[in-house]
Amino acid sequence: MLEGDPFEVIVVDGGSRDRTREIAEKEKGVTLIASEKPGRALQMNEGARASSGDVLLFLHADTLLPRGWKEKILEALERNPDSPGGAFLVALSGDKLIYRITGAMINVRTLLFRSFTGDQGIFVRREFFRSAGGFPDVPIMEDLMLSDAMRPHGPVILRKKVVTSARRWEDWGPVRTIL
Repeated sequence: MLEGDPFEVIVVDGGSRDRTREIAEKEKGVTLIASEKPGRALQMNEGARASSGDVLLFLHADTLLPRGWKEKILEALERNPDSPGGAFLVALSGDKLIYRITGAMINVRTLLFRSFTGDQGIFVRREFFRSAGGFPDVPIMEDLMLSDAMRPHGPVILRKKVVTSARRWEDWGPVRTIL
């Protein structure tokens, strides 16, 4: 997967019932951590502790990165040495108009307020992540809390879009997914 690449892929599984562990175990170069407890913030913090890189990228399992993502992140951080990190813009998978509108609204919020979520592929310098205390151990919105901590320091928003699955939107509906 990333043979000869200086990047690490760490998958932290908190007892999921899907095929996460099975898929991760088959991938060459992937470190799989079986978390003792469920909880997204806890799992992402575990993954960060297990990593050795100077830049961390937090990505939901149902989100696909755009081509050239590594170069885009590194270029953005090099051009903005005081920035703690940032995120990508997002598109929801699927052809429904509501998904395109929702993605556009998320992107407007991101550009106006520098507020982003885990669906957008959050990247952050390790040093800042540590000084911010990592992700707060809360059941929801830990990603927004990290983006809030980054905001005063000038997070970078990359115009390339990640594509995140619309499955939750289909299964839960827009209101429940947003909240």
